[in-house]
Amino acid sequence: MEYPSIDLRRRLVEAYRAKRSGTYEETAKMFGVGEATVSRLLRRFRETGDVKYKPVGGNNPRRIDLAWLKQHLEANPDVRLVDRVDAWERKSGRRVSVACMCMAVHTVGWTHKKRRWSPANEIGRRSKRCVAPSPPSSPR
Repeated sequence: MEYPSIDLRRRLVEAYRAKRSGTYEETAKMFGVGEATVSRLLRRFRETGDVKYKPVGGNNPRRIDLAWLKQHLEANPDVRLVDRVDAWERKSGRRVSVACMCMAVHTVGWTHKKRRWSPANEIGRRSKRCVAPSPPSSPR
């Protein structure tokens, strides 16, 4: 979707206000835009005095204190993300999602090993490798 340029927006408002075009429909046809666009631009001009683009983005403050998170990670390296979320809620009184906590953990540069849980083996590990390489598959 392509938005009208600032120049086109200003010319559209000037044409409508100078009564060169009578209705929203005629103005829209003259400039090759939709009636809704004309309506929105004129409303924005009435409310703000200009037709500039609205500001994009804004202040989105971090929800988790990274200094606290680093200390928590170093003190409790094997804690699950849901438990970190609970610890943050106890500390700050604000609940965050697991995804938010995961992004914060990633932001501080901490990684975690993803491993499956399995019951302890009687013998234990015999080699440093976790999984033996699978044999090559035969063509079908």
